[in-house]
Formats: sequence, structure tokens, C-alpha cells
Amino acid sequence: MNREEAIDHIETDRLILFPFTEASLALFNSDLTGFENKYGIKYQGEELDWLLRDFLKKLEREIADDPDNYLFFTEFLITLKETDSVIGSIDYKYVPRDGLTEVGYGLNPQFERRGYMTEALTAFLDFGRRSGLKAVLAETKKDNTKSQNVLKRCGFVFLREGGNLWWKKDLELPPTPAPPFPHDMKPDHDNV
Repeated sequence: MNREEAIDHIETDRLILFPFTEASLALFNSDLTGFENKYGIKYQGEELDWLLRDFLKKLEREIADDPDNYLFFTEFLITLKETDSVIGSIDYKYVPRDGLTEVGYGLNPQFERRGYMTEALTAFLDFGRRSGLKAVLAETKKDNTKSQNVLKRCGFVFLREGGNLWWKKDLELPPTPAPPFPHDMKPDHDNV
């Protein structure tokens, strides 16, 4: 992957999340092969059906209209370092209001059940926290237990039901470190 081209990227042990800019999204929308060549990646993300293609064309216009806040509503492509393959995407759905926004994500089903989305969402929430977010909402369908489990693993709590299920993660609280092991409770390896 050409990391110099992937500005504002987020990196984890196994993944690189990089945002569409106006220019990169215009290239993606008009010439997927040219996009893959420029960034040194292979697109294997969500299916590029007409609905997603229409959304991406609309997103291109929105980025042009608000370049200062694009990181809060653009798609971040989730790229597997090992193969330089785009396997999904993650995004905040709108510019935060009073420190609150909503997260959305998708993954090619062939890459499910390997912890990639939990890893991506954890890093994305940390990016949000460092960018001033106070809390993040998420919406899942009632039968989407895979997505619900990702949210639970990332510390979201169930908020309410309203057609779909709504979840919330408070980002203002720092992660709680594990308490130190009490001195008198350390395991005695000689007696084990």
C-alpha cells in the first residue's frame, strides 16, 4: 500500500484505515483500477451495487462542500496490511453535534469472524476521542447479532429499541486500566 498517498490514515496491528478525500473518491468513482494502482491496494470491500455507488457519488459532493470537516463524514477504507486488500469501510455519519455523532461500518462477509471490525472500530473510536468526540451512537437491525457483538466488544451499551436497536459509547471516560495485583495475592509459583 502506498501510505504516502493515504493521508490522515489510522494504523492498527493488522489494518490501515484511510479516508476518502475529494480527489481519491473522485478517482474511485470514475476509475477503480486507477484508484487501486495509485494506492497500491485491491478493492475487496462491500459489494459496489447501485446503492453504494450512488452514496459514494453523493459523498464526493459533500466532501467538496465541507472540506474542513470531511473526516467526520467520509468513508475510511479498512485495508488489510498483510494483503493490501480493502475489506470494508467505517465512517462517522455526520459532523458531531455537541460532541455526539453516529458510527457506521461494513465488511465483506468473507472477512468476518476474524476480529477485523472490532479492531477497526476500536481504533476509529480512539481517533474520535482524540478529535473531541464525547459519545458515539450506533444503530443495528434486530437480527444483526454480528454487529451487535462488535459493538459490545467495543464497550457500547444498549440504549433503546425503535424499529432498530440503538447503542451508545461514552468516549469522555478514559479507558480503565486493570487494577494492580495486590502484593499479598500474587501467585506463589513455588506452591503451584
